[in-house]
Amino acid sequence: MTERLRILLVEDVADDAELALLELRRAGLQADRRVVDSEEAFVGALREFAPEVILSDFSMPGFDGMAALALARDICPDTPFIFVSGTIGEESAVRALKSGAIDYVMKTNLVRLPTAVERALRDAKERTARRKAEGELEALRERLRSILSTLPDVVWSVAVPSREILYVSPAAATVFGRTQKEVYESRMLWGEPIHPEDRPRMMALWQDAVIGETFESEYRIVKPGGEVRWIQGRGRFAGDAAGNVVRIDGISRDITERREQAERLTYLAYYDALTGLPNRTLFHERLTQLLHAAKHGRTQVVVATGDINRFRLINDTFGRQAGDALLREFAQRLKTTWPEPDRVARISADIFACALADVRDPGNIAYSIDKTVAAIIEAPFPIEGKELRIATTAGVAVFPTDGEDADTLFRNAEAALKKAKESGERYLFYRPEMNSRVAETLLLENKLRQAIKEDQFVLHYQPKVDGRTGRVCGLEALIRWQDPETGLVPPLKFIPILEETGMILEVGQWAIRKALADSRRWRAHDGSPPRVAVNVSPIQLRQRNFVEAVRRSVEEAGVGGCQLDLEITEGLIMRDIEENIQKLSAIRDMGLQIAVDDFGTGYSSLAYLAKLPVNALKIDRSFIVTMTSNPQSMTIVSTIISLSHSLGLKVIAEGVDAEEQAKYLKLLSCDEMQGYLFSRPVPPNEVENLLTRTGGPDTAPA
Repeated sequence: MTERLRILLVEDVADDAELALLELRRAGLQADRRVVDSEEAFVGALREFAPEVILSDFSMPGFDGMAALALARDICPDTPFIFVSGTIGEESAVRALKSGAIDYVMKTNLVRLPTAVERALRDAKERTARRKAEGELEALRERLRSILSTLPDVVWSVAVPSREILYVSPAAATVFGRTQKEVYESRMLWGEPIHPEDRPRMMALWQDAVIGETFESEYRIVKPGGEVRWIQGRGRFAGDAAGNVVRIDGISRDITERREQAERLTYLAYYDALTGLPNRTLFHERLTQLLHAAKHGRTQVVVATGDINRFRLINDTFGRQAGDALLREFAQRLKTTWPEPDRVARISADIFACALADVRDPGNIAYSIDKTVAAIIEAPFPIEGKELRIATTAGVAVFPTDGEDADTLFRNAEAALKKAKESGERYLFYRPEMNSRVAETLLLENKLRQAIKEDQFVLHYQPKVDGRTGRVCGLEALIRWQDPETGLVPPLKFIPILEETGMILEVGQWAIRKALADSRRWRAHDGSPPRVAVNVSPIQLRQRNFVEAVRRSVEEAGVGGCQLDLEITEGLIMRDIEENIQKLSAIRDMGLQIAVDDFGTGYSSLAYLAKLPVNALKIDRSFIVTMTSNPQSMTIVSTIISLSHSLGLKVIAEGVDAEEQAKYLKLLSCDEMQGYLFSRPVPPNEVENLLTRTGGPDTAPA
């Protein structure tokens, strides 16, 4: 070494000090020295001279070496301290080293002193550098802790595959509801706070991890109190030398407010903020979807637009808040009364739009509009402490005749609305011929209501014959309308109107009472009267009080219901199979029998068929009509008969109009047959003649 060292010698013998310095010079160590032998001088030298190394005798008369060591450790702890003594023993040497001395050299072996000094200086330099690095590292850590403590996001590191949390920042207390201490003490696994519905997706994401790959995902967490929050997680997969993923480092941010804001913006983009109804945009999208489905299903779609008459005057008179309240209440009433509430929208200030899908007869839409409007305006609207009555106007367009796309249909419905307002009509269709058709429908509806009041409906009866004997064994009651103006009206002309308007409920109960009353006369003339079957409408079966209504009708007829059959179409039963099973079970418990009508067209499940509380299956006439010319129809008829018998059910074939059909049905062991081959439907006064018949089809009246 060529640089000069600052050496402080604690020595009371000058020659011993010179010998030590001489030995250092021999080794090439040049030094500036200062020699002291008292505590005062030693302390002064430490502060003024700032030695790079201290060489001290162990035992001196006026100043002890261990005392010097203690002072050096206190004043300049980084300066190497070496004992150079001729009297230090082994125990003292050990005590000195434990107290902080770097080394000790015997005066009798000064040749070792240069090496000891060089090593001590080197170690001191390394300690200084290490201490500096540790200080800088600690300062960096403190800066990071300070930065992380101010971040609202959670910084974390997780072991893979154990999911043990290696580090989590203080923000975990706010974001996850768990402090750092709670996380570490509980040894919580990463993933525990994740919402159960989102956890499988997040675990799958981690299982597919690749070293160096980053990920970003959004998921929900459940805080200890049960609160659910949305989190955005970003991370990077870290690996070891072998290429295995061992750790995930990442950051998690609470984005609940951001998502709520986004959802709010999305809501405002598709919904009306005032009424909560879909706006024009969403209604247009849904209408486009409806039209697409209607094109494939070849059905019609009705679009109606309507407004509140003189709404601007109401707004100007009572103020905007009152106008808003009126719109909200109007929207609520519209949504609760329109047949398809999900297809109602507010498309502008006081204009609303509605749609109906799968429309078979647009003429019947008039009933839906009338019913909806009546329900909306029936009760007055409370405005500013007063009751306000309103009127509405509507325009109607029908797909596909009035437009094949949403824009055209909308435009034509609004054009019809404008024309209705100009003409003072409550509503108008876009096409004039539809208005005529609607007028006819409304006229027919009024006539049917009058028919109920004046008891213009009658029942005709078509017999069912025993497949083996040809004797009449039952009757089906078929409703007819005896219109005073036009005569007997077939059911297809008026049954749809009865169902659309709900009048079928009253007429259906009348049919049960009338059929039982008619059968009472036949019972009096014959000891074994036939069973009488009455058809059940879909509207009737869907009523919650269906069972009670049937029971009441049977009781009002004044006769037992044991001879009454109810015929219900297969498709109707299968629409709500579980609830219908309960209803039909209650009906059968009353002593009535149940037949599944139009069987073969409703895609019944065999599992459900075995559970249905029915007594008979009635094969749809479409199979009977074609059974002699179509092998597939023959196979279907044969299969239905075999299946029914295996389930203990009676089989009835309807639509038997030819001898050949009857012959094959007998061969297939069909229990009963019904059709024009045996008799057309006849009025009650001709039934007695049918009951006396003893022959087969050859005895049928012309």
